[in-house]
Amino acid sequence: MSNTLIDIYNGQPAATDTTLYTCPVGSIVKITSATVTNDTTTTKYISAHRVPSGDSVGDANIIINQKPVGSRESVALWELVGQVLEVGDFISAIAETASQLTVHVSGIVIVN
Repeated sequence: MSNTLIDIYNGQPAATDTTLYTCPVGSIVKITSATVTNDTTTTKYISAHRVPSGDSVGDANIIINQKPVGSRESVALWELVGQVLEVGDFISAIAETASQLTVHVSGIVIVN
């Protein structure tokens, strides 16, 4: 068994469900850090889901619900940190406005 540090996602989620990462076959992933940065002059909001394999984004798997990110502010997404993804599980995010929030997520991949 080996552990590898990875960048899970670096980008700007859309204003619709955006899959940030899906756990691949033969791996387990633990999220170790997650941040969001707002580079605009107004407060924006972000939501995120941790979705089990075979399921879809919905109220039953939301872990961040319209978290405010102030103007020119970076915020830790503590709700994602520590989440464990198994094969087929995924995380998704929805930004209030596309291309205005930048998300960075990293983690550890454990390969069986």
